[in-house]
Amino acid sequence: MRRPFLSFLLPILFLLACQVSEEEKIYQILNRRQEALQKKDLSLYLSCISKAYQDKEEDFNRLEKRIEGYFKNFDRISYSSWDRAIQIEGEAATVIQPFYLEVEKGEKKNSYTGKEALFFKKEGREWKIIKGL
Repeated sequence: MRRPFLSFLLPILFLLACQVSEEEKIYQILNRRQEALQKKDLSLYLSCISKAYQDKEEDFNRLEKRIEGYFKNFDRISYSSWDRAIQIEGEAATVIQPFYLEVEKGEKKNSYTGKEALFFKKEGREWKIIKGL
């Protein structure tokens, strides 16, 4: 009796252990965005953004043009964030995180620090940024 129960329970426990939490999925998107900024990879960056992105007067297409301009204009972009606070409520999530951004063009460098609030929506199995950039 004990052996069949264990053979049933072990695969279930294994599957549960292998599942990625929703919070971890959001961390993955944030890390992908950071990598995209540093590599100046527009398609990787846009893979983090919802097509329904809307913030003030900026939609997905305007955001794409703005980020593309940054990638073309700057020789180097360095970005990091830390101490992320993630709040998930159903299919929506909010991330608040401090960040450091440094951009370089030729000999000129500018750096920015602050806190950003990013808003996410779950689209299918993946989280996407819908506001806050």
